Amino acid sequence: MQVDLNELVNSYEVVPVSLSDPFKSLVAEPSTMEVLRFIPIIAFIALIITAVWRQGMKFPVKAIGELKKDSKQD
Repeated sequence: MQVDLNELVNSYEVVPVSLSDPFKSLVAEPSTMEVLRFIPIIAFIALIITAVWRQGMKFPVKAIGELKKDSKQD
């Protein structure tokens, strides 16, 4: 069985993806598209929260009340 590469390449249609509207080629309801539009924003906020939380675990900061007690004792 021989496969013609030119025929195989021509049988697939490539749809370019726009960076301004990456979900343009999807066929879905408008309400679903509204939800999909906020996924990158939610993911970015989650990454920032995770980064701050992990840094807080590495370098714990004393509470303000504890700092006031330490400064009075000195």
